[in-house]
Amino acid sequence: MKMVHPDLSGELLKDKIVFTEWIIESPELFAGYLQELYGQCARCEGKFVLSQGIKELDISKYVEIITDPFAVELNGRKIINKLYAELNELSKDEMMYTKTLQLTQHIQEYLLDLESNTNHILQFNNEMDVAGLLKIMDVKIEDSTEKFFERLVCYIKNAIEVLSVKVFVFINLRSFLTDNQMQELIQEITYQEVHALFIENQERTCLKGGIRYIIDKDGCEIY
Repeated sequence: MKMVHPDLSGELLKDKIVFTEWIIESPELFAGYLQELYGQCARCEGKFVLSQGIKELDISKYVEIITDPFAVELNGRKIINKLYAELNELSKDEMMYTKTLQLTQHIQEYLLDLESNTNHILQFNNEMDVAGLLKIMDVKIEDSTEKFFERLVCYIKNAIEVLSVKVFVFINLRSFLTDNQMQELIQEITYQEVHALFIENQERTCLKGGIRYIIDKDGCEIY
């Protein structure tokens, strides 16, 4: 996995390196690069390029930016929509198809029983809308973790599994986590076989296992 930008001399992410600490001391450059990356994650134009091998990847599909580890949503809209789509497809496969038909039949019988106990003639769809059923039943990924660091790790796992995220971009994460927690997070990212870009506005102690890319206050690059 590689990430580059034509205005930078070096690579932000490298194939065999799990993470990069990108330290941007210039407030103007910090805001500028972040705004551009945010835009590309929202399907706007930008100059960041993400690639795997010789294939360029869509940043809006495979990059997740986390600015506030306290605010991650295990059941945010993107995850829920993808989860429902996945479960809907699962309901149609060979393993679940018979049970889905049986459930549809039971619901139809229930509606007919309701009709027989009223003075109304009811009309309803004979096909099961599994996604609609999941929404009605408020189906979600279990969210029982209260500690924000554990929630962050859980969110990363879900984002990889459900959204197919390949790169996590963390903004000033070291303002919230201890060095030990950072190393735990890096271990999890390594285990999940994804990459991380830690964007910070000031230099701190080095983290093991990655590389550093510094842009100082004068815009000079050190890598």
